[in-house]
Amino acid sequence: MALMVASMASSQILAVPQSESPRDNKRGQVRQLINTAETHFQKGQKAYTGGEYDQARREFDEAVDTILIDSIDVRSDDELRVYYRELIEKINRYQIAALEQKDGGFHEQRYEPSPLDKLASLSEADLEELAAAEDDLTTRFNFDFTSALPVRQFISYFSQGRGRSTMAAGLLRSVRFRGMAERIFKEEGVPTDLIWLAQVESGWNPYAFSSAAAKGIWQFIPSTGSRFGLTQNYWLDERSNPEKSTVAAARYLKWLSKRYTGDWALALAAYNTGEGNVDAAIARSGSRDFWRLHRNLAQETRNYVPAILAVVTIAKNPKKYGFEMPASYPYRYQTRAVATQTDLRPLAKKLKISYGALLDMNPELQRGMTPPGKHVIRIPASLAARVSETADEPNPANNQQ
Repeated sequence: MALMVASMASSQILAVPQSESPRDNKRGQVRQLINTAETHFQKGQKAYTGGEYDQARREFDEAVDTILIDSIDVRSDDELRVYYRELIEKINRYQIAALEQKDGGFHEQRYEPSPLDKLASLSEADLEELAAAEDDLTTRFNFDFTSALPVRQFISYFSQGRGRSTMAAGLLRSVRFRGMAERIFKEEGVPTDLIWLAQVESGWNPYAFSSAAAKGIWQFIPSTGSRFGLTQNYWLDERSNPEKSTVAAARYLKWLSKRYTGDWALALAAYNTGEGNVDAAIARSGSRDFWRLHRNLAQETRNYVPAILAVVTIAKNPKKYGFEMPASYPYRYQTRAVATQTDLRPLAKKLKISYGALLDMNPELQRGMTPPGKHVIRIPASLAARVSETADEPNPANNQQ
């Protein structure tokens, strides 16, 4: 009996696992997540090299989905956030090459990293390394706000620091959508200076895709996009539709402004992190002043609001900060209602334009083709007659974004 007890005790002792701290456990989960995503990415590379483009697309999609579907928030772990951004950039290079080479693959919208992911990683120590610009910021805006040191730090970041190239690229890209955004914001009763939220969210890029699964110029997450009427399914994601998403963004901002009684700093914070987090920060701080409660918000949101105010400041007086503001132009197009599901590649050949150009006019199309049934697409106004054989009765009026 004694031997049996000793044997049982020994086996029980051996069966007790070594304790693992929650931090070590999370680190192991992150490494496993990255390894799984990387396996899919490498399979995608191999398939692409072998000319199996549909398989490559599926593997690349699986690599991204592996990270976004997991319970670990990408933004909560530095290693995962950096890997995710690099993954998106690598996939984007393949997708651009596919379009340029016309290799027959990648019938879906492209991934491009959102500038927000990089902005979220900036710490207060990073900003303190910058000399704060000396600006009187309260006289140039068509909305009220209170300035603070972080705004001047971000002016330096975008005009003299690492953010300068991002700022310059966004100014160039804004020419297609700036006029449309100003028109819609004015119609919706939102200060037009706030169109520059798009610079921080996406760099005016309909293909931007963040670590929070936010997409499009205005970076709607799926739930908020649905809440403001943006359709999302296998074929279509209207978060990337420039005009519809701009209307949704203006209405969301207006709704947030009313919720926070005209305080645009709080409205912007809520646009980034959600009303619940802002409400909780107000409750914890006992203040409705952004600069008093912002310590109760995530670092991304603490950066987000002053970054937007800094970008508006630069956009209102670009030459002062060493930038040239390219003139915006009306993005003219005509709409056609195709009667049945239509692949954009043969349609592009019929129109005698590149597939990439036609896709860029319809960035909400997820798979490079219209959804089943009737669907309205945008085409260059000068080429409208060429699509008449595959379309319903044309609408002769030009449209503008």
